[in-house]
Amino acid sequence: MLSTLVHIIRDIRAFFEGDGWAVLVTVALLLSVLFWTICLIGIAFFYYRDYRYRNVYSRIYPALRDFIYEQILVNNKASHFPVDKLGLDLHNKLVGNVVRHIIHEFIFTVGGEKGQSLRRLFNELGFDKEAQYEIRHSAANMVTTVGSLANLALMKVPIQEKILDQLLKSPQVEIRVAASKYLLQVEGEQAFDRVFEGLIGISQLQALDIFQTVVQGDYYGNYMFSQWLNVSKSFAVNSLFMDLMVYYQELNEAGLWALITANKESKTALKAINSLGKLLAKDSEERLQDLYTEESSLAAKLEILKALGRVGQGKSNDFLNRLFMDSNLPLSLRKHAYRSLVAQRPYSIPLLRKIDEQVDRVESKLIRYVNHPMVHYI
Repeated sequence: MLSTLVHIIRDIRAFFEGDGWAVLVTVALLLSVLFWTICLIGIAFFYYRDYRYRNVYSRIYPALRDFIYEQILVNNKASHFPVDKLGLDLHNKLVGNVVRHIIHEFIFTVGGEKGQSLRRLFNELGFDKEAQYEIRHSAANMVTTVGSLANLALMKVPIQEKILDQLLKSPQVEIRVAASKYLLQVEGEQAFDRVFEGLIGISQLQALDIFQTVVQGDYYGNYMFSQWLNVSKSFAVNSLFMDLMVYYQELNEAGLWALITANKESKTALKAINSLGKLLAKDSEERLQDLYTEESSLAAKLEILKALGRVGQGKSNDFLNRLFMDSNLPLSLRKHAYRSLVAQRPYSIPLLRKIDEQVDRVESKLIRYVNHPMVHYI
């Protein structure tokens, strides 16, 4: 074994004492040239595709805009559009994509009956069948499938239940999110249970995307979003339901406290404390004070102080006053304690006057900072 190791070391030494360095340098230079060549080809291909798209868009947009204005906005046509007048080669993939995008833009700006007419134009051009084909072959291109689902949702085109189930169970989270958004846009409140049951593995950005889809719809009812809160779920999923609870003002203190007590140091617990404040959880004011004394995390303490200020029932005034007057505490805690006192007016007016009479120069500067009208916007 030792002799083999000695031979290997000698061979390596002989390689570098001969032409070894020159070979290594040559190989490195060749690999570097190959790498940068591939990079330049990729950049050139990207700009070429962008140039082609812009060129086709600039040619098609005026013609399609005039067609929509004449046939839908002026002549009030609702179906059987003379699409031959456009003179477009819709079999060309790039042309078809540009036309789909332009119709999208118009639907976002034109509503009511005119928007329905634009949806019928989309279908008469055959894009509904094309989008249906693309989602049936979702494994081929994830980006195409997501775009097709967005098209079908905007056009209110129904999808077969079998295909929709496959999309909702797709291993690709982007497709599952796109299918969920389709259901929410097309079916509204009727899709809540089906969508929320399958939310697994989503990111915070995807959760925000689903939140915006829900609130941009015409729903405003009594659905219990809090029923889906669960300590075993990820922060992104629980955060989505808490945002919906706050937006629709659904107070469920027991559900939020279950998240807090499960793991007080987690992001989910901090979000739950924040939600208690925004939902004006009056019965939680004293419990939040107790939680503050138990907590060691600065982030958690700050969230509790903010929540107490939002609840604003006056039960925590003395508690907040003690925190502000404690010069040993971090400045951030004292600042938020005073800000929460200000938020609890008129209950806190006597205490605020007393503080103004007692504070020294440094504390007075902090008070002026909190009360400055621009601080809230910074």
